[in-house]
Amino acid sequence: MSLKVVVVGSSFGGRVHVPALRAAGFDVVGLVGQDPDRTAQRAEAFGIGAHGTSITGVVSDTGADVVTVSTPPAAHHASVMEALGTGCHVLAEKPFALSVAEAREMVEAAQGVTAMVSFEFRWQPAEALVARAIKRGDIGEPKAATFVSHSGLVANGLPTAFNENWWGDAAAGGGILNAAGVHVLDRLHTWLGPITSVSGDTRQVSPLEGGAEDTYSALMRTSDGVSISAQHCSGVRGEGMSVCKVIGSEGTISLEGGAARLSNGSEALELEVPDDLVPPPAPDYDKNDPKHAYTAFEMPLFVRLAERLRDEIEGADISPDMPPTPTFADGLATQRVIDAIRLSSDSGGTWQNLDQGVS
Repeated sequence: MSLKVVVVGSSFGGRVHVPALRAAGFDVVGLVGQDPDRTAQRAEAFGIGAHGTSITGVVSDTGADVVTVSTPPAAHHASVMEALGTGCHVLAEKPFALSVAEAREMVEAAQGVTAMVSFEFRWQPAEALVARAIKRGDIGEPKAATFVSHSGLVANGLPTAFNENWWGDAAAGGGILNAAGVHVLDRLHTWLGPITSVSGDTRQVSPLEGGAEDTYSALMRTSDGVSISAQHCSGVRGEGMSVCKVIGSEGTISLEGGAARLSNGSEALELEVPDDLVPPPAPDYDKNDPKHAYTAFEMPLFVRLAERLRDEIEGADISPDMPPTPTFADGLATQRVIDAIRLSSDSGGTWQNLDQGVS
């Protein structure tokens, strides 16, 4: 019998959560949104029978087992807490929270259920390959890492696929740190262990309304002593670039151009993606709708995330070679780093000790 799920948030939730959950075998039985008329229209379009503005009410009406939360960031905490109050398992979108305090409260409230965060990029094949290679010891002991991403993502205004109601609004949880940097921080956390100290800077280089940053830079150290340098700018006019390298005692592994490359000498060998890391095809979607500009990339990874949600709830065996399950604790870990970067930037780049200063 399929697990029954209620999706909260009808924009990204309808575009990605609903088809991905169905592809993973869930029965999507309810849709929750802020506007009752719009939610009813979208529920009909998605073929979902129950809908409303109350998570508790729709869960009660449907007998749902699971709630996925895809609201704007400022509503994550309230939505997750209400969903947990129904006794359901919960999958929450990133950014997990607007503060460490919110994140910690959600972690504490999620005892006894499966509680996951949407870090679906753990299943991006090249990223999963890098994680596997580091864990296997292919580069020896990790010593240093660098991440640089320069893009024109917001240089000429937000893409139509983005939710402009919150993306540029700092008070609503917008900005590159919450929208994309959180995935980078989760990547580093997953590959290299907990980040324990941070010196950061945030700024705006493009004419983005709402006060949110489009650029951050950070120096970080992990609990194992790995030194990390990161810069992420989405306001670049002109040619962009993206590279991520982890340097170990016996080799270097990198992500560049969507591929993983391993070097233990003078040449870098591109790693072949094994069958178990190949993502599924994307479920059907409207390829002519500009809202779907990134769906072909996003949806297959979200299907893998939804499959892991199902497996965790059902107690299935999970291979240690596969990406680890992204838990609420991981969401708290990334939130601590985000808050530390902002605190450091506000204080002129002073180092923040996460074991003491960001709790």
